[in-house]
Amino acid sequence: KMLDTAFLYFAFIAGLVAFFAPCSFAILPGYITYYISSYSKEDKKKTLVGDIIQGLIFGIIASLGFFTVYGLAGFGVIALGQFIKQFVPWIAITTGILLIIIAILMLLGKEFLFFQSPNVNVAHKNEKMGIYLFGIVYAVGSLGCVFPIFLSIVVQGLASNSVLDGAATIFAYVLAMSLVMITITTLTFATKYVIIKKLEKILPYIKKISAIILIIAGSYMIYYQYLLFI
Repeated sequence: KMLDTAFLYFAFIAGLVAFFAPCSFAILPGYITYYISSYSKEDKKKTLVGDIIQGLIFGIIASLGFFTVYGLAGFGVIALGQFIKQFVPWIAITTGILLIIIAILMLLGKEFLFFQSPNVNVAHKNEKMGIYLFGIVYAVGSLGCVFPIFLSIVVQGLASNSVLDGAATIFAYVLAMSLVMITITTLTFATKYVIIKKLEKILPYIKKISAIILIIAGSYMIYYQYLLFI
């Protein structure tokens, strides 16, 4: 069967949610501020165009870290795809229920993390390598928060006819994360900390917002499987 286009849209939206996962989003302001300050000290001209280009470079390199982590994670799921295809509907429904439970716990103030981010020093001597490592750390942190939804997205893609469909869902998911990262870093470099200050203000609310979105995502996954059954 063909992969439902609506599910690709859902994978993209899930990627947007993953970027703002509280496990990783909290580290974003500090690291961007670090690299902005480093760039400002080194570049005497500090033109707006130069700032925008630097922000784009930061976002793109960090996004390569996203593609590395989610590509490897997705490959692992795809490698098991033939063995779990028959269980996809039940995995998706179980994941939907699990996401709703996790979200309720988050609203009640509980912490829920599937695994910890690696302790990597992103203040690397090679600036570009440091940014890439930051992307990896950010992606792993996000994955630790929303792994069930990522797993379900990939296996749902595998439930269609080809591995390419599974890869397409991963690409849509990571592309969404990357576009947000590129946009935020570009705007931040261009506005000199204004965006970061705005992000810091919403940090206390990110956990509750994420919980509400997880409830919506979990409900959608259950509803999507219901539509396939009827």
